[in-house]
Amino acid sequence: MGLMDQWGDALVEEGLREAAETFFGARKALENEITVFESRVAMLHSQAREIQSWIAGINCLLGSEENSRQFFRMVGIEFSHESVYQESTCRLQFRRPRSFTRKGLFCKAVWEVYQTLARLIEKYAHGEPYTDPMHPGRTLVTVYYGQVRKQCAELNARILKLNEANRPSESLSFAKRMDPALVQKESITGGGEQTWSLDQDLAFTPLDFDSYDLPNLPDLPIDSKARAAIEACCADIFQQQRAHVDAVLDEVLDPMNKKVCILERA
Repeated sequence: MGLMDQWGDALVEEGLREAAETFFGARKALENEITVFESRVAMLHSQAREIQSWIAGINCLLGSEENSRQFFRMVGIEFSHESVYQESTCRLQFRRPRSFTRKGLFCKAVWEVYQTLARLIEKYAHGEPYTDPMHPGRTLVTVYYGQVRKQCAELNARILKLNEANRPSESLSFAKRMDPALVQKESITGGGEQTWSLDQDLAFTPLDFDSYDLPNLPDLPIDSKARAAIEACCADIFQQQRAHVDAVLDEVLDPMNKKVCILERA
């Protein structure tokens, strides 16, 4: 083999290497971003389960689906999923309220749980700032629903572009053109026709955000107006369903622990 042949083979090898790096590199980068996205989805699922537990706590304190609907309606909230008002599995620990009356204790216990729920939803929906441990002067935000939904849309745009602009059949055709002998052989034997299905077989499937089942939760108000509405709702429940209120307070208020309330139901 002469120097020109060796030089030609080196150019072919370099061209094939660059083509492979371009094709597989773009796909690998997208796969890595999808992995990051799904790890963020998993984080939100964990937060959503905690939120679900605190919503269940509200429902258990209030005593019925009808009471829960009225409660959230009075603060201007309507959940899109009906199951929210039926949640009953909870494991809560919250600060014990102080009051001279049973009605006051009930109202304040519900308010304590509601405040925690509101903070958890705010973090889930909008994120929570924290200091970057690698750069103490920089503030970052935890993963949140809006961020993950936006990332899903951006990834789908990337998938659409990659499926169109980085098609396997084109890369394979380029590689074949670097081997004239193979091209001539296929033209004679009629081979190579199977490459048409590569684009469909190896295409990335767009992400279906709804399939990840992440709830889109409304912000809960925690201002004085909301507290007044909650106290009015709890006072009404206390007056009309005293037996339930006494039972749930006996369950939540441990006479041996004056600082913490615990509500646990399966």
